[in-house]
Amino acid sequence: MKTIARPILAVASALLFAGLAVPAALLAQEQETPPPKTHSDAPPAADPANPSPRAFQELDTDGDGGISKDEAAADPALTQAFGTLDQDADGKLTSSEYQAYKPAAPGG
Repeated sequence: MKTIARPILAVASALLFAGLAVPAALLAQEQETPPPKTHSDAPPAADPANPSPRAFQELDTDGDGGISKDEAAADPALTQAFGTLDQDADGKLTSSEYQAYKPAAPGG
């Protein structure tokens, strides 16, 4: 009877060990997974009552140091104000011309 009990004990021990190892491996895998992005990861929403203009570099998509009418089209309010802001009427807004841009509040 001793000879039969030893293999059974070995198999039972192996199954017990395997049963404990699997949940531990799953737990380790869960901890390595990065958490999903939340709304707090997003940039703050623009305040519609106090809009701020986009960065000059963001609008100057071709990097030539000026915002053309085509580049200004990304901001409808800037498109409307373009003629007034373009002080030298060269068809481009320089950084200093763009600094005068203050978008109007919606409905205003």
